[in-house]
Amino acid sequence: MKSLGALLLAVILLAGFTPALAAWRVVSQQSLPGLGHPESVAYDPDGNALYMSNFGDAFKPTLKDGAGFISKLDMNGGVVDAKFLPGPGQKLDKPKGLWAAGGRLWAADIDAVWCFDLASKKGRRLALPGARFANDVTVAEGKLYVSDTAAGCIYLVQPANFLAADPKVRVMLSPTGFHPNGLWPAPGGGVIIAAKKDLGGPGGLYLARDVGQMTQIRGDIGRLDGVALLADGSYLYTDWAGGGLFVLKGEGAPVKLAGGFKGPADFALVSKGKGYLVVVPDLVTGEVHFIEIADK
Repeated sequence: MKSLGALLLAVILLAGFTPALAAWRVVSQQSLPGLGHPESVAYDPDGNALYMSNFGDAFKPTLKDGAGFISKLDMNGGVVDAKFLPGPGQKLDKPKGLWAAGGRLWAADIDAVWCFDLASKKGRRLALPGARFANDVTVAEGKLYVSDTAAGCIYLVQPANFLAADPKVRVMLSPTGFHPNGLWPAPGGGVIIAAKKDLGGPGGLYLARDVGQMTQIRGDIGRLDGVALLADGSYLYTDWAGGGLFVLKGEGAPVKLAGGFKGPADFALVSKGKGYLVVVPDLVTGEVHFIEIADK
């Protein structure tokens, strides 16, 4: 005679449902004390280093006080240079989302986006027309995407490397009731977006491949901040409402991998063996969480 569990599984499959099993688990987790209010961590694969944006002492995301900075960390969280950026003669206010690639570092900062050369520290500030809360950045195929949570839009900047070029800036998306935050390159072009329906309410994941075109991946799953796509097609994201790091696989329910955070913000994703190192800053407490995850 079949077990009750086997019978239930047969009923589920006959009804047309596919059970989703969480494929990821936490292998290790370490929390390190931070400095000020860290908002984003980016991994630089070329230099094998981490960069972390910071508001400074004031937890005021739109305050133009010139007190923001970007730290350089080693892969264990050791501070290489607490105030690596900005360089001489430059000021950051409240730098948020970061992205590192090809010897460059991009940073969103209220109403502008920066592009820095990591070797020389030379930087260029690019004002974004109408921007109010530039929040995250990502780069793919020579294109720079910037989210603005308050203005409700995604900016597209070409070329992404605008240190020595005059870029073209345009609004890629600006639908009604749209408040985007975290960004990640989409396979095949375009961008994956973590967005809220309203500034204080639940949000979901979206995909945009072209100007004015967007489709929903999954809605109403939390107050999302950072997002990343794993090699198996799972989505990894931070959620302020759930206070932690979550993974979403297929049609299954979100699975909480790590919790206890007060302000889980934009994280770095680093391939490590058969899994990943996820570095999550807590914007509220200042802590930085190093979380290793592996596929079951």
